[in-house]
Amino acid sequence: MPEEQPLSETPFASLTRYPPGARTLFCLPYAGGDVTAFWAWRQAFDGVLDVRVAMLPGREGRVAEPGALSPELIARSVAAAVARLRTPYSIYGHSMGGRVAFEVVRELRRLGVRAPECLYVGAAHPPERQETLGRWTGLGDEDLVDELILRLGAPAELRTQPEVKALLIPALRTDMEWLRHYRFTRQEPLDVPIVAFAGAHDQEVTHPTMLAWARHTSSTFRLHTLDAAHLFLATHGEEVARTIATGPERSLAADEVHVWLADLDELPEMCAALDELSPREAARAARFRQEDGRRGFVGRSVLLRRLLREYGAEPGVAEPPGRSGGLPYGGTELTYSVGQSGGLVLVALTTGREVGADLERFRPPANEQTFFERMLDERERDEFAALPEELRLHSALRTWTAKEALLKASGDGLRVDPARFGFAGQRPGRAWVPEASPEVGPEVDPEAAPTAEWLAERLAGWRVTHLPLGRAMAAIAVRAPRFLLRFETVRQGRLVRPGVEAAG
Repeated sequence: MPEEQPLSETPFASLTRYPPGARTLFCLPYAGGDVTAFWAWRQAFDGVLDVRVAMLPGREGRVAEPGALSPELIARSVAAAVARLRTPYSIYGHSMGGRVAFEVVRELRRLGVRAPECLYVGAAHPPERQETLGRWTGLGDEDLVDELILRLGAPAELRTQPEVKALLIPALRTDMEWLRHYRFTRQEPLDVPIVAFAGAHDQEVTHPTMLAWARHTSSTFRLHTLDAAHLFLATHGEEVARTIATGPERSLAADEVHVWLADLDELPEMCAALDELSPREAARAARFRQEDGRRGFVGRSVLLRRLLREYGAEPGVAEPPGRSGGLPYGGTELTYSVGQSGGLVLVALTTGREVGADLERFRPPANEQTFFERMLDERERDEFAALPEELRLHSALRTWTAKEALLKASGDGLRVDPARFGFAGQRPGRAWVPEASPEVGPEVDPEAAPTAEWLAERLAGWRVTHLPLGRAMAAIAVRAPRFLLRFETVRQGRLVRPGVEAAG
């Protein structure tokens, strides 16, 4: 019987000096990447974390070694290190490394190893989606380099650096082969927090795409969007390091929208916190005949109060103002909008501008035909008629959430008939731009029924971004071509009541 491979089959290079008792961060690079992918972290984490980067086959000191990537061997190496650690550890993977890191954590669970404190993934497709690199295995070297530059933002100088290509291409092909053969298998979600990082200018992995990582944890999930492209470790490495080291800031930059998602069925304490309601809210809660409706109202009200407090806008004893749109919260620059469907609640917050949020669970309307006629303009109805029947509900909810979010953001609400504007011809995965419907009625008082000109002016400049959430479809509307999204799930023990500390 051949001798078993040693546990150190995948060595790790240590990048930083660190004090006794420092947390450890194991890092997995993007396809073709090596230790230099994390070069910016040498100073950013020096004296703070023990940063160890996996030295994968086909690069650095292992150029001559045959073999492909093996999450199992990497996990065994991590397990051996963890057995010697007495401090918490986490794992970070960038792009392909995010998928490898995910499989490493699942293997660690299978081995019964102490779980990481957090799984960090950057610019990584969720594991159930095929990686583009896995489809590039048939490209020649020059075409492959062109794709890296055009699609992933690699430096254009790569074309004229033969010595770099001679090192990069073999490692890249090793990794691409692993991606080509990778098959995602469904298992129980990880009981490990996942924190994701996305680049707003990433043409390969958009920030809505990365929201699907939330399905792979039963713990908390958070997404940070950077004003960067795919390879943001080289350009925004210190910003990522700061978030890993200190956690998220509870402040809103002018170009950010923070979105929180709560499942009230998982937050019984929040739904029972009647003493946090204002007298008016408490009176309204008492009028609900159905217990589910009462719990939903209480949970939503308390969630909003605690979130406003998180951002420094203390509601006091009066309830936050009720309104349909995302207008500024009384006396501050803070703006918020709320969407609710069943037990799911979505809250969007920004500063200094309007925002609209809508959320809809996937469930068929009572009368599909009436629903379509009421919400779609003529161009959208033509598009829907051409769709396969199994796609119509998903497409209808995507369109409906876009319209609701926009009407909330603009503050128009019921003043504008949703069938008088639409999103015909818009593609999933990109921001949607609204257009007034060509079929318009007579010129009348805008206060009673807005004219086409008035409506076109109101729609100008708005963009709607869809957030695929698995069980539901959500949309965020802002009057800007792009914004930086931060998304976070609320779990029990998070956003605790005033004066109570969260466990851990």
